[in-house]
Amino acid sequence: MKIGFLGVGTVSMAVIEAMATRGGDQDTIFLSPRGEKRSTELAAKYQHCVRLDSNQAVIDASDMVVISMLPNQVEDALVDLTFRSDQIIASFIAGIPPSGIAKLTAPATQVSQLIPLPAIVHHKGPLVICPAHPDVEREFAGLGDIVILDDETKIRVLSVTSATMSTYFTYQNTIIDWTIANGINPDTASKYVRSLLEGLAIEGQAATQAELPHLPVEHETPGGLNFRNRTGLQEQGWFTDLYDRLQDTYTNADLKAKPKE
Repeated sequence: MKIGFLGVGTVSMAVIEAMATRGGDQDTIFLSPRGEKRSTELAAKYQHCVRLDSNQAVIDASDMVVISMLPNQVEDALVDLTFRSDQIIASFIAGIPPSGIAKLTAPATQVSQLIPLPAIVHHKGPLVICPAHPDVEREFAGLGDIVILDDETKIRVLSVTSATMSTYFTYQNTIIDWTIANGINPDTASKYVRSLLEGLAIEGQAATQAELPHLPVEHETPGGLNFRNRTGLQEQGWFTDLYDRLQDTYTNADLKAKPKE
């Protein structure tokens, strides 16, 4: 299958890198000139990546078209482009569901939305596909844990769930900073904390659904250090505040708003 990318930004580059390093035969990938630096780098690095002169040229050459650009740019970017009815559309656009993209790509109405996250470059993390499509699942297999949604109204829920990445790294770095401030060498502190969190993530992945609620108490001793930190944060409303923050983002965030300068 020939795959075309309209927009070669950070997310597209991570996906293309992951595709190139997962093994097996490589499909031809056509790159739009949108994102000149990255598309030029990829075309120079990988023989199966070909940079074309226009978005329309990418569409004309492709069986599957991946659309990856900011939500507030997509309508203007697609308005003068012509798609074919036999084409499959894989949209990375946040805030516009598959039914909305299908209106912009008609007569190409086989549209799935994907939510690729940065860890995809390491073949890790979840990859949402909504709705399921066998060709999309096949072409993006091996890039992470594929999560299928059939109801496009639920995409926003997982988008907000994903929007905890910067919070996670702030949490990580705060622990590292405290460790350094209390006399541990920066390299040692960084290595220890990152390895600690990686180990916990592995344990979380290995647990069954029924075991998840018990993980906190299984990783603490009553009255011990873990107990003191968790219950102290709980008494301060830390976990309730996090839940409420997610709900506020879900209710009020405008995913199509123009990013602030």
